[in-house]
Amino acid sequence: MQERRSKFKSLHDAVAAISDGAKVAVGGSLIRKCPMALVREIVRQRKRDLTLYAWSAGMDFDMLIGAGCVREAWSSYVGLFTAGMAKNFRRAVERKKIRFVDLSETCAMDKFRAGTFGLPYAISRVPLHSGILKNPEFKEVTCPFTGEKLVAMEAFAPDVSIIHAHRADTYGNVQFDAIRMMDNESDIFIARCGSHTIVSVEEIVPEEEIIRTPTQTMLPKVYVDSVCHVFHGAHPNSCDTRYDFDLAHAEYYQECASTEEGFARYLDEFVYGTKDEEEYIAKLGGQAEISRRLDHPRRKTA
Repeated sequence: MQERRSKFKSLHDAVAAISDGAKVAVGGSLIRKCPMALVREIVRQRKRDLTLYAWSAGMDFDMLIGAGCVREAWSSYVGLFTAGMAKNFRRAVERKKIRFVDLSETCAMDKFRAGTFGLPYAISRVPLHSGILKNPEFKEVTCPFTGEKLVAMEAFAPDVSIIHAHRADTYGNVQFDAIRMMDNESDIFIARCGSHTIVSVEEIVPEEEIIRTPTQTMLPKVYVDSVCHVFHGAHPNSCDTRYDFDLAHAEYYQECASTEEGFARYLDEFVYGTKDEEEYIAKLGGQAEISRRLDHPRRKTA
């Protein structure tokens, strides 16, 4: 049984555990529940030469790539969905500044699942007859039982996994709301396959509340190394039925990301120019203003 101890840390101290050159798996999908507070802290600490893994990435990858933190990235998608293409990502790929490995959604999920269960690789038919096979991490194999041609895909084995969730206790028992976007179920595998897992949460609750609602505990403490309390920690992403995507901020981000110089100004204004998330939120008008603009009707009437 794991020692019963607090895993509550500041964002700064949790992110300090990520080394330059680390392989980092990032939770969330598209514009939903990406751990943006953790991403901003990685940028503030100027981490370098990271390899990123995601199921379907968005502003998280784009910001880290635009800030020069990344040398390699794997995902089924990198874009800002309704806000358009990921401009920093596209610029870096076109100029060959990073290596990008394009996956299907099922291949990405299979690779996370294999890593979760300690397997060296996953098996799939999906990459057959596709460009994915040109990457050395994919090998065509023959099934020993049927003789069928299949593809062995090296499992994701990240040094660190980062996700954003709804709530946790200080011991690291993480809960997802019962009403949530099913697109983010991959977060459970992303968190569990990491050698070191950092979770930011919207709220910290007493252990008694975790015990009272056991079916919501999707990630028990044995899989978690650090818990950080960050209200609105997915902003500008949405957080399921708690708050919506901040389209206005995303449009400003996109305007800045049109050029390297413009994106450098964005980082100076919202990341390097804010020493922590408290200052970031204050720059946006404060927690109450964000809640007024973005909170889901279900939360406003709760």
